[in-house]
Amino acid sequence: MLMVAPSEPAAANPEVVRLVALARTGDRAAFGRLIEDHLVAARRLALAAVGQPADADEAVQDASVAAWTRLDALHDPAAFRGWFMRIVWRKAIDRRRSVRSWFDRFGSAASDERPMEFATADPSPDAQLISRELQLAITQVVRALPRKLRDPFLLAASGDHRYEEIATLLGTPIGTVKWRISEARRLIRIKLDRLGHGELR
Repeated sequence: MLMVAPSEPAAANPEVVRLVALARTGDRAAFGRLIEDHLVAARRLALAAVGQPADADEAVQDASVAAWTRLDALHDPAAFRGWFMRIVWRKAIDRRRSVRSWFDRFGSAASDERPMEFATADPSPDAQLISRELQLAITQVVRALPRKLRDPFLLAASGDHRYEEIATLLGTPIGTVKWRISEARRLIRIKLDRLGHGELR
């Protein structure tokens, strides 16, 4: 359940290059398509940083505006995804810094939508209760990780980013990123075992 498998590198997409070219001429519809194609990954990335869906949505919106105004700074149109994700990450980190107590908000039960969701396929009440308890335990354990371990772990756990991308987003050497993700997984396993969830992983 907590295994992290970075996604395979994607080939250059000629449609992305075409849309960037159109967007640079002021074509808002083309830019909208670019953002829409990366919206799910951008939202998950922002959510990994800020922990709350509403804050993540605002960070993505801020990043979209910034990307539109800075599109001429994108030197390689084929690299739009990585460029946009770096903007999303910076905006999300800015938003996280502005939140009075990010740790409290990360575990807030004010909404049914959580930073990390681990759904069960078994609809029985017992299975649902166990799943909810495990979700809350995982959220608590991940929240307690040091930020230098938590951020790369959540980015990798999203499944949207390869180690190289995470290293670029965090400004950290790739070897360090791999070690931090591995260490985060080790600590999570130990803490879940202590909480009595070792057999559920």
